[in-house]
Amino acid sequence: MVIALSKLDGSTMYVNEDHVERVEEGVTSAVYLSNGTYLIVRDNVATINERIRAEKTAVLARAMVAVQTGNRVAPLRAVPSASSSERGDGA
Repeated sequence: MVIALSKLDGSTMYVNEDHVERVEEGVTSAVYLSNGTYLIVRDNVATINERIRAEKTAVLARAMVAVQTGNRVAPLRAVPSASSSERGDGA
């Protein structure tokens, strides 16, 4: 999932909130990502925190609805599984 952040030129960029490590506020805000890069944005820290909180809440709410209604939630996988015919190895 991603959150919208305002770049200094006024355009919008989208960042995966799971990669946000910390946010520092000054004249502009610096968003530090887990890979060591950082972004300078117009949004203040409170706005960024609220967007992250809202996105996390939405994900948890969807999961809770699925559990409560008995809908099966597909497991998350880093690498999709493939049948042998899709792999082409004949196994």
